[in-house]
Amino acid sequence: MKISKQELLRINYGFGGNLRNGSSLDYAFDKLGDRKLGPYKKLAYLLRAILVDHPFSDGNKRTASYVALAFTHEKKKQVDMDLLIHHIVSIAKQNIQDIRNIEYRIKNAIK
Repeated sequence: MKISKQELLRINYGFGGNLRNGSSLDYAFDKLGDRKLGPYKKLAYLLRAILVDHPFSDGNKRTASYVALAFTHEKKKQVDMDLLIHHIVSIAKQNIQDIRNIEYRIKNAIK
C-alpha cells in the first residue's frame, strides 16, 4: 500500500483530528515495508493501529475508512461498503487486536 505517515496525518487532520500518540502507527508503517506480508495483512496492521490504538484525537474510524477505500482503489478491488463500515465499527468497538481476525474481516468486505 502506498501511503506515508505524513499523508495519513494530513487525512486525519481533514477529519478534525490531531496525532496524540504515533508509536503504533510507526509499527504499522514498519509492517507496510515488510515484503513477506501480503497486502491485506499490511492493511490489517494499519487499521488495527488506527482503530484499536486510537492514535488520533478524533476521526479514527473515518481515517480507517478512507485508508481502506484508498486500498480498494489502488488495488482495483470491489468493496461492499455496508460490510466494510460494519467491520470497521466492530473492530473499534470490540478492540479486536488479532491481526488474522482483522485481515479476515477486511478480505470479507474487499474482494
